[in-house]
Amino acid sequence: MKCWICGDEGTTGEHLTKASDLKSHFRKVTQQSPIYLHTDHKRNTKINSIKKSRELKSQSLICPNCNNARTAPHDRAWESLSTYLREKKPPIKKGDIIRLEKVFPGAVNKSMLKVHLYFVKLFGCIILEHKIPIEISPFRDAIMQEKPHEKIFLAFWSGKGLGTGHSNLDTANIAGKCVYASWFYIIDSVAVNVMYAEPNEYRKGLVNSWNPRSITKRLRIVGI
Repeated sequence: MKCWICGDEGTTGEHLTKASDLKSHFRKVTQQSPIYLHTDHKRNTKINSIKKSRELKSQSLICPNCNNARTAPHDRAWESLSTYLREKKPPIKKGDIIRLEKVFPGAVNKSMLKVHLYFVKLFGCIILEHKIPIEISPFRDAIMQEKPHEKIFLAFWSGKGLGTGHSNLDTANIAGKCVYASWFYIIDSVAVNVMYAEPNEYRKGLVNSWNPRSITKRLRIVGI
């Protein structure tokens, strides 16, 4: 299978929930201390290793260069924001305003673009794996050219008991084309609602969402 980002030989699946997030939440996962994965199709799949488990990875493959070099800065930017949101004292709550210069001093715009591209990568993997009728080339171009995907929006949530992992993808289709799609990336009490929206799609989830075209250096926390 070819890497969907660059076209080279794809050899690895992307973690659909970042390994560092899983390790931070679950700590050490071993055969003696496993975690269990639940999906709509199967429950209680035993996971003995976060790094090696195929069940935690997308079936849409990418190449070593895209995995280890091209998208690594995107991964690190999300890791920094994820850590800040989950460890902030007092804990974040609905209505809070996050001043991004505290997370990325002197580099808010560049760093948040990388956060955006991290979720563009995950979304692209989901689209291909589940054959969602969304054009993949803008996702590829955004990553290859380090530019925003203008139809991808992020909303940051907080709430108790959200779980850990990622939700199913909900879509709205018109004439066989997806015009809106939404899914959640969840780590305990922090979640990111990742949305795809065609122009003129006015959805409730897009309220207080963020896109690199936004000039603000603040995030408003939404949620339950």
